Amino acid sequence: MEIRHRTTRKLKVTELVISEEEKRQLAQLYQDERYTALLNVMERVCIELETAHFNTPVGDVETVLGGHILAKSSWLFFQYVQRMVLNAYNSREVETEPESPPSLDEMLQGVEGFPEQEATAP
Repeated sequence: MEIRHRTTRKLKVTELVISEEEKRQLAQLYQDERYTALLNVMERVCIELETAHFNTPVGDVETVLGGHILAKSSWLFFQYVQRMVLNAYNSREVETEPESPPSLDEMLQGVEGFPEQEATAP
């Protein structure tokens, strides 16, 4: 699978809802150790933008406001990605083995008057 660098919008308005396949892939991403590396890269970008904002000259009001908007937006995006991955992971359907019904002996264990228990009692 080839993933290309996106420089323009790819998704259509009708594709804004995440498909079940994408949810499954995001849930798998949560358990992948590479996800931590991706989060670290994204957080570093947020920190770099925030640092650039903090280093803006105070007298340049428009640049200060623009830097604040950009820094805040990057952190919101970072949080959104994490929330989407976590939600996909938490909402996944976990396949569990069906439990077998208890045997008759297990059901009658501890029941008074059960013949086998009376015979083995001291």
